[in-house]
Amino acid sequence: MPWVHAGAWSMRLWRATTTPEVSLSRVGVWASAVLLLAAGIASSCDARTQGPGVPPAPDYAHADTWAAWPGRTSGADSVAPGLPDASVPEDAKVDVFFIHPTTYLTGSEPNARFDEPGLTSSQIEHGALRYQASAFNACCRIYAPHYRQATISAFLTGDDVQAVAAFELAYADVLRAFDYYLQHENHGRPFIIASHSQGSLHAMRLLQERIARRPLQQQLVVAYAIGYDIPEDIERTGLPVCRSATQTGCLVDWNTVKQGISDSTRASHHLIWLDGRYQHFDDRSLVCVNPLNWELGGTARAELNLGALPAVRASEALLPAVPQLTGASCESGLLRVSIPLRQRHGFSNVMTVAGSYHVFDYNIFYTNIRVNVRERISAFRAQAAAPAH
Repeated sequence: MPWVHAGAWSMRLWRATTTPEVSLSRVGVWASAVLLLAAGIASSCDARTQGPGVPPAPDYAHADTWAAWPGRTSGADSVAPGLPDASVPEDAKVDVFFIHPTTYLTGSEPNARFDEPGLTSSQIEHGALRYQASAFNACCRIYAPHYRQATISAFLTGDDVQAVAAFELAYADVLRAFDYYLQHENHGRPFIIASHSQGSLHAMRLLQERIARRPLQQQLVVAYAIGYDIPEDIERTGLPVCRSATQTGCLVDWNTVKQGISDSTRASHHLIWLDGRYQHFDDRSLVCVNPLNWELGGTARAELNLGALPAVRASEALLPAVPQLTGASCESGLLRVSIPLRQRHGFSNVMTVAGSYHVFDYNIFYTNIRVNVRERISAFRAQAAAPAH
């Protein structure tokens, strides 16, 4: 079946309420089925010796601690048929620091090993890199660290102390990887932060702790921190939310759901990073930048969808992108889509039955992301070249 990862989607499945056709209890049943299925698959594929204590920390000076690195073949090099694969010259490339989503699904440990084998590793290589990080491979040098990701249990537990401990360990790795990249690889080049799901939780913190209101912010082209509940309040930290296709130094986020899905219990559960600590989302407004027109909120027609990338099995070649798959509308902070039944192959799995397109946050708008990153880089370079007043 198409690739599956877990993270913020699991929280939304547990919390989602729908129109009368899909009840909360039915969504809970589907969520339970998904988690049990995922745990069963991961347990069979990821047989591991359960050692005591915290998994060893990655040393980012070693190649095996990076899922993607310039010049090394990875899923981030993938190019779907029909998409232009011409890269800009090496000395003109922008860097992308990509933070992958949750791919460890058993929930048996607070944190995975950074080199977790089996399905966990395959989901990064054949899922997150191939369908997400690859959107940046025509313009950019891609750096994607392995890290001791928080496992699915951190997103399901009602114990904030346990969840925060798992997030702290995962973020510590992300931060060290970013600092290693800055010290050894950046050399003053413009860079992009890109992430999904759990990765965007860590990106939210990284942007506030290392970039916003610091000299490094002058090198930030954009942050695509997609698939996590980021509040509009983040703007008061000095990081603006993007409101146009060519705005730079800003943040983009959206959370994709089926038309008719609502989420009335988000406020009481979800942990975010704000004001120097993990805290609940509460009743804040959720960032929703529409990836079809890159405006904050609003509606865009399917004609603006340049091409959605269907998911395939890990052993299969990528399929051509599907133009005009769906329009998109930001409503109550969620990005609502309506994919015709005849076109759902490659854009459906057991989670979409409950109305969550979280796994496909990048796929559905893949070509728009690929085009937009070039637009923002061009705008960034034009601003940098403009004479100071």
